[in-house]
Amino acid sequence: MTSPRPIHVGSARVRGLLGGGARFLATGLVVLPLSLGLHLVAVRAGLDVHASRVLSYVVGTALVAVLHRRWTFAAPGVRGAPLWVAVLYATTFVVVVVTHGLAISLLPAVVAAPWVVGTAWLVSQGLGTTVNFLVLRGLVFR
Repeated sequence: MTSPRPIHVGSARVRGLLGGGARFLATGLVVLPLSLGLHLVAVRAGLDVHASRVLSYVVGTALVAVLHRRWTFAAPGVRGAPLWVAVLYATTFVVVVVTHGLAISLLPAVVAAPWVVGTAWLVSQGLGTTVNFLVLRGLVFR
């Protein structure tokens, strides 16, 4: 039985993961104000909070999909990548919308009313982003 090799911070695999993670974070920080801003403006304009979340997800996802493919991972991907990406974004969509709905209903007990919508967006986006990174890095853009 062989023992697992230790992971060294200087290894190419770890550097690639850290570099990809840093670019993923930077991309998210660029898109975050657009997506959150769109969500808050749409809610203020009278659009249903859930419909607004769907709109901000679609716009934000379309933008980050292009940025991730070209800059974050800069990788050719794998055979069938478009199918993987479609399944990933559909799954992430469900995660984001369900998490947002739960947060909207549960947060008023612990967060002041003016902060509920923004906090629910952040919670749902954080979980969706985590799922996105893990699947993109592990399966799509290896």
